[in-house]
Amino acid sequence: MQQLRWIHRMVTVPIVLFTLFLAVTGIAIQVIDLDVLLTHAPADNVNVRSMREAFDGPGAYQVRHTQDYLAPALPGGFDYGAVLRRVLPVLRKAAAGGPLTYLDFRMSAGRPVVVAGVEQGHIAVDAASAAVMARSSKDEVESQSPDSERNTWKHLHRMTSFGDGALVINVLVSAGLLTLIVTGLWIYVKLAKQRRKIKKPILYWSAGGTWRALHRTVSLFAAAWLVVVTLSGAWLAVESLGLAITMRLHASSAYRSPPPPAPLTDAELPAMLKATLAAANRDARGEAVKVLRLRHYGPYAQGVVVTAGEENSRQLVYNTANGEGMSESEPGYPSVPFPFGWQAHQTAKSIHRGDWFGMTGRWADLLAGLAMAYLSLSGIVMYATMWRKRAEGGRKALFWK
Repeated sequence: MQQLRWIHRMVTVPIVLFTLFLAVTGIAIQVIDLDVLLTHAPADNVNVRSMREAFDGPGAYQVRHTQDYLAPALPGGFDYGAVLRRVLPVLRKAAAGGPLTYLDFRMSAGRPVVVAGVEQGHIAVDAASAAVMARSSKDEVESQSPDSERNTWKHLHRMTSFGDGALVINVLVSAGLLTLIVTGLWIYVKLAKQRRKIKKPILYWSAGGTWRALHRTVSLFAAAWLVVVTLSGAWLAVESLGLAITMRLHASSAYRSPPPPAPLTDAELPAMLKATLAAANRDARGEAVKVLRLRHYGPYAQGVVVTAGEENSRQLVYNTANGEGMSESEPGYPSVPFPFGWQAHQTAKSIHRGDWFGMTGRWADLLAGLAMAYLSLSGIVMYATMWRKRAEGGRKALFWK
């Protein structure tokens, strides 16, 4: 028991201020998220945009942007095949022989249009009249990480506000926090066994003063979710540190500039469209469509469907060769600097912030943050009280058994 307490105390001293910092910044992020969710903030709110960061994949994989949350859906009964046959010759002529990198069906200025990617820009054609509506030689890329109150707290929470080198702090603190959870529970179990021997088998007891008693109780009831938050946080900390290292070592590699996609051909487009519509009808029957994109991504011919709904919109990606759904991590995709792929990293983020478990997880995550803040603060108070008493007796060592 004495050895466990020594380990618990020895780990607490160097990391407790960091755990308090992480708890406070994590609480701030969760409060902002809950605020925009409960108040149904609009899709173009910067905190909402920050919350959606990287939801739909890296770089060009992402099709759904803020404008797609706000735009109306394509009209019911829209004849994609007839529109494709009507506008494709116009697009080819307007592109002057240049390759088409993607083809979108979407709404613009209140009417359906077909938009084709041409090099770094696009050409938009009216779906009804087949008249060219707009050209752009270079498209603006929407930032997935806009300046916002949420991102300010997020950069603090991840320590990146202090430079990429500070990412190692989260890795070390995560390891320390897991040690505190394990040793704390172990100490509790040993104490509970001792109390059972003296016929006091209760979960909660007040011995040791208010701070210690509440510390013990909060630890017990928050332990399970703190393990979830800590393990997912440790995963993210390790991957974020690995990302920073990788980006420095490969500053000009494919991580920054993936190879351009293969151009679309007229011969393949009808079959790609048919396969995409069939898959969407299977998986999203009854859901209105805001965007339908045909493209090549990595070695795959893909169809992407963005369904309607500001809160329940979905981005569905299909392999048009077989109609099967595809994830953000597949063999042959452009490289991403995460060891287990983009999808695994996003899943870990979702678990860490709680939304993987729905709104219940969000609230549990907030309570875990409050618990972590209290445990850090009470740990400081208990340590300072014990150290002061020892110092009065001439024992001023920072660590003791």
